[in-house]
Amino acid sequence: MPELSRPLPAEDRLVLLPKNPGAFFIFWQLSAGRSEAFLAGAFSAEIELRLTCLDDNAVASSIKAPWQAGRCYAAVPAQGRTYQVSLYAFRNGAWERLLESNQAAAPAAAGMAEDRAYASLEFHKKVLE
Repeated sequence: MPELSRPLPAEDRLVLLPKNPGAFFIFWQLSAGRSEAFLAGAFSAEIELRLTCLDDNAVASSIKAPWQAGRCYAAVPAQGRTYQVSLYAFRNGAWERLLESNQAAAPAAAGMAEDRAYASLEFHKKVLE
């Protein structure tokens, strides 16, 4: 399906959204000026998205994507932590940080597997009756 034509934003955007306990959705839009720089070859055609855990400031994962893709999914490295994503582009032999996203907390699953498996003695009595 061809992409719908849409006006480019006045400013670059990078958004990090929790999709579920196991995945983040990453969305970016580049302004007309930044898009022209990519088209003119000022940057390489591939970007790198670095997911950083803000609890310890460590890069948790890295994803490479075409700059025009505009979206991707990233696995959540650890649930219950806060993350931020940075968009990097390769220019003049080095990766240059262009954008930083909002902060987003990775949702925790509904309790540990052991907690979900727990049932009270009253429950077991009713099941056996």
